[in-house]
Parts: sequence; structure tokens; C-alpha cells
Amino acid sequence: MKKFNWITAFLLNIVTCGIYSLYMWIVMTSNSNKMAEQCGAKKIMGFIPALLIGCVTCGIYTIVWMYQFEKLQVEISKAKGTSTQPTDSPLLLLILTCIPIYSFYVFCDNYNRNVDVTAA
Repeated sequence: MKKFNWITAFLLNIVTCGIYSLYMWIVMTSNSNKMAEQCGAKKIMGFIPALLIGCVTCGIYTIVWMYQFEKLQVEISKAKGTSTQPTDSPLLLLILTCIPIYSFYVFCDNYNRNVDVTAA
């Protein structure tokens, strides 16, 4: 499964005017759903449908979806015997993603931790 370096992802997001970020979210969601299936956790909606619903709801559903994504990362981590950083609270993780550059770190780091555990 593909891992993402948060600095590279952040810079490519700037250079490509957000296109790389779309690719990154699609891959992370798809792989997270595969990991969820392996550990018996509930899968979440794909990124593109969530993005479209988010557009219709003025971004409100996007926040709900991001919470679900963080919750899924926590569930996968707990099923694999690890923990998410810096906290295991999906709500606090969601709040931390409101810090612009740090959000890339939080999402990529927790996703990469789950990929590492799954690959081992």
C-alpha cells in the first residue's frame, strides 16, 4: 500500500493547485477501507462521493467525513495493537486538522502507521 510523506504531499498540493491532494485522499480512503475490511471495522464512504456531498452541504458533510476517516484510523490502529498520534480521540484529531500545515502531518502520519502495521 502506498505511503505518503507529509512534506512532499503538502508541497505537491501547492504546486498542483490541490490536484495531488485529491489523488492522495482517494488512495488513502481506498487503502483505509481495505485495512478496515481486514480488521473487521466499518468502511467509510469513498472520497469523491463525500466531496460531492460536501459541495452540496456547503462543506458540512466534509467535516463529518473527515471525522469518520479519523475514527476509522483509530479503529484500525486499535485492531492492530498500535495507537494513533498524538491522541486516540477522533474528535481531537479532527480539531488538530484545522491547523493548516499540521493537518497534512496528522493525516499522513496516522495513515502511514496503519500501513506499516498492515504490511508487517
